[in-house]
Amino acid sequence: MRKQFVPLLFGGALCLISPFAKSQCTVTGWASQNGGVTGGGTTTAVTVTTYAELKSAITTSSVKNVAVSGTITIPSGGRISFQDQSGKTIFGMPGSKLVSTDLTADNSGIIYVKRCTNIIFRNLILEGPGAYDTDGYDNMTLDNCSNVWVDHCEFQDGLDGNFDIKNMSDYINVTWCKFIYNKAPIAGGPGGADDHRFSDLFGSGDGATADRGHLRVTMQNNWWAQGCVARMPRVRFGKVHIVNNLFNSTVAKQCIQAGFEADLLIESNVFENVAKPIDKMNNDFTAITEQNNIYTNTTGNKTGSGTAFTPPYTLNTTPVANVKSQVMASAGATLTADCMIVLDLQPKNKPSAQEEITRTVIYPNPVKDKVTITVALKKNEQAEIRIYDAQGRLVDVLQTVTAVTAGTQSIPYIIKGNIQGIYNVVITTNQGMRSTYKLIVQ
Repeated sequence: MRKQFVPLLFGGALCLISPFAKSQCTVTGWASQNGGVTGGGTTTAVTVTTYAELKSAITTSSVKNVAVSGTITIPSGGRISFQDQSGKTIFGMPGSKLVSTDLTADNSGIIYVKRCTNIIFRNLILEGPGAYDTDGYDNMTLDNCSNVWVDHCEFQDGLDGNFDIKNMSDYINVTWCKFIYNKAPIAGGPGGADDHRFSDLFGSGDGATADRGHLRVTMQNNWWAQGCVARMPRVRFGKVHIVNNLFNSTVAKQCIQAGFEADLLIESNVFENVAKPIDKMNNDFTAITEQNNIYTNTTGNKTGSGTAFTPPYTLNTTPVANVKSQVMASAGATLTADCMIVLDLQPKNKPSAQEEITRTVIYPNPVKDKVTITVALKKNEQAEIRIYDAQGRLVDVLQTVTAVTAGTQSIPYIIKGNIQGIYNVVITTNQGMRSTYKLIVQ
C-alpha cells in the first residue's frame, strides 16, 4: 500500500485529504443525527490496487482513508469483513471497480460491514456475478452499523441483492447511488426464484424485532435503473425518507415495498414505466406518506396511507420536474478527481457570519444569465473563485483577483448554459480563508 495526496468530495461539501487542509464535512439526512458523519477526516489516504492491499487497508483500523484504484477482483471466499471500526472513508478513484464472480452462498459478496460507526463509502462501483437465488451475499451489507454515508456508488448485478441494511443499523444516508442489473438473471437457484433481481432490503425479517426504533435511512437522488425487479427498497420497521429518486426499470414489478411496521415518507420522486410504484404488501406497515411524486405510464398502487414520521432534519430538495435529468446525469460513480477545494471549512480564523456578509456580495441572486461577485480584500490579498454544482462537480474557475490596494473587487460572471439549480461559489484567499456562498440559477 502507498500513501499519496488524494482529493475527496463529500456530498454538499468538498474535502481535501492533505496535511495542509483541515475541514469538517457535513451531511444532511438521518446520518446527520447522532453525531453526524465525518469518515476518515484529513489523514493521508492509502491507495490500493490489488485485493491484498484492499483487504489489508479495510481491515486495519489505523488506516482511515482508502483510495481504490483500478479494477480489483474479489476471489472466491474473499468477501471482505469490515468490522468494529469507526471513522473511515473508502472511496473509488475514477474508473475503479470492485468485482465478484462467485455464485455460491458462502463464498459470494464483496464487502460485509458489521458494528462500524462513522463510515463513508464514495464513488465506488461494486459489480456482482448476476442475480441467483442461492441465499448468498449482497455486493455490500450494513449489519448493526450507525452513522454511515454511502454516496455516488454504483451497485451492479448483486447475487442475492445489491445493497442491504439490517440488524439495528441506524442513521444511514444513501445519496446519488445507482442500482442496476446488466446481466440476465440466473434461474434454478435453490431459493426458488428464477429472477432474483431484488435490489435492496432494509430489515432481514418480520421477526427481527430488535430493529424497532432503528433502520432510520435517508434515500436521496438515487436511481433504480434497468433490470431492477423489486426491493427499491423493501423496508421493515425503519423510518425511511425516500426523496428525489428515479425509478425507471421497465421490468420492475414492485418498487418501494412497505413491509412489516415500515414508516415511509415518499416525496418528490419520479416513477416511469414501472409496476406498483408503492407496494403496500400485507398492509402491516406503520404509515406511508406520499406527496409530490410524478407517475408516468405506471400501473398499480401509488397512494399512501396514514401519516409518516416527521424528519428531525432539513434537506435541500430538487424540484420534482428536475429530478430525472439531474439523477440520470449524476447518480453512480460519476465523481472526478478535479474536486480539490474544501467547502464548509471551519478554520480558527473563519470570519463571523456578519463579516462574511460584509466581505462578499453576489447579485442578483437568484440569477438567469449574469451575476456580479464582489469581494472585499486587503492590500496584496488574492482570491480565487470557483463554481460548483449541487453534486460538488467543478463547473467553472474564474480569474484570480489581486487587490493592489485594500477595497472591494467586482467580478462579473456570465452563466454558461448552467441548468437551473443551486450552485456553490467558493472563494479562497492566499491567506487561507475559504468561504462558500449559495448561487441560485433560475
